[in-house]
Amino acid sequence: MLHPKKFVFAAGLLGLYGAALLVRPMTAPAPAITVAAAPLPYDGVRAPDFPAGFPWLNSKPLSLRALRGKVVLLDFWTYGCINCMHILPDLKKLEAKYPKELVVISVHSAKFETESDAKNVRNAVLRYKIEHPVLVDQKMKVWTDYAVNAWPTLVLIDPSGRVAGQVAGEGHYNTLDATIAQLISKAKKSGDLSTTPINLTLERAKKAPTPLSFPGKVLASGDKLYIADSGHNRIVIASKEGQVESIIGDGGAGLKDGDFKSAEFENPQGLALDGDKLYVADTNNHALRVINLTAKTVDTLAGTGQQAPYMATGGTGKLALLSSPWDVVKVGDDIIMAMAGNHQIWKYDLNTTKVSVYAGSGAEARRDGTFSTAAFAQTSGLALQDGKLFAADSESSTLRAIDPKAGTVKTIAGGD
Repeated sequence: MLHPKKFVFAAGLLGLYGAALLVRPMTAPAPAITVAAAPLPYDGVRAPDFPAGFPWLNSKPLSLRALRGKVVLLDFWTYGCINCMHILPDLKKLEAKYPKELVVISVHSAKFETESDAKNVRNAVLRYKIEHPVLVDQKMKVWTDYAVNAWPTLVLIDPSGRVAGQVAGEGHYNTLDATIAQLISKAKKSGDLSTTPINLTLERAKKAPTPLSFPGKVLASGDKLYIADSGHNRIVIASKEGQVESIIGDGGAGLKDGDFKSAEFENPQGLALDGDKLYVADTNNHALRVINLTAKTVDTLAGTGQQAPYMATGGTGKLALLSSPWDVVKVGDDIIMAMAGNHQIWKYDLNTTKVSVYAGSGAEARRDGTFSTAAFAQTSGLALQDGKLFAADSESSTLRAIDPKAGTVKTIAGGD
């Protein structure tokens, strides 16, 4: 996701990008093909230190001077950005692989005004279960210092405090891994590597347990409420008075079918009810699930747990790759999915199990038009009324109307 206003390039950091990035694409998506494990070209510019007085989460205020001897990975993000969410598993893998040598710091540079509030950033840290230091970048000062212009951007700093490389978008785990390994090896040989752990004060340790944790969606039908208890990785069925009747999922984060007690979800969001079938957008599992309320079982209809690459077009059943489905609605014999990760609307055919693109070109933008030419930006909510679909298009701040008969998409409210 490109910053909509700033296109700042600091002369000292321009060499990190090369001339090709003087003309940037309007998105920084995951590559369709896995990038080879080659390290980033070394730049060597002295990394700007962090401003004093800015809020920090999960740790006391840090400085690059105090982190000398460590490989530091800066993750520039904003908490509403789906691409930023997608790289969190990569960051966790890198932290687990290099627990003593690597320090990951998420620099939260807000896109929207409300995202700049440190309390809201803290809630995002808790919601996404981030357990490394987070710097709240006020007025995008650190963003500007590092000449960043896209969310997410990842900057590697070597143990001597110099910028070792920079890359934008998602899907760069192999490149980051190779670069970090190279920096660690070099620092070991020179005797400059520090393996002393930093002290963390995790925000989750300060939060009291609650019956629900960041519930993403609720569906009301008859006398029941169906709640996506997203932070607890489960579905809760309750009466309208709030009396819990059933809990579906053991609370563990995983893609596991089975009965209500043993099944697992990961950050489930959208829900759609049809008779005794409850369809679930299992967002972080990149999967479509179905709950049989009579048999008390959970099954996977589509998705493997692996995120679909950029510009994927679907597949069949459990072999199909999805990308962060955020909401679902049943239309005839189809389950329509808000495929937030690919900025499209997809459908699952209940008769054939085929998964395909329903509307949207895949570009991250607000563009009205036909199903094939229209563009969405992280659609996160769907509703059906009078034969038309309505979509909450998160990153374009719009409400879109999708007309199945006309095959068109139209903006009816809002704007970015």
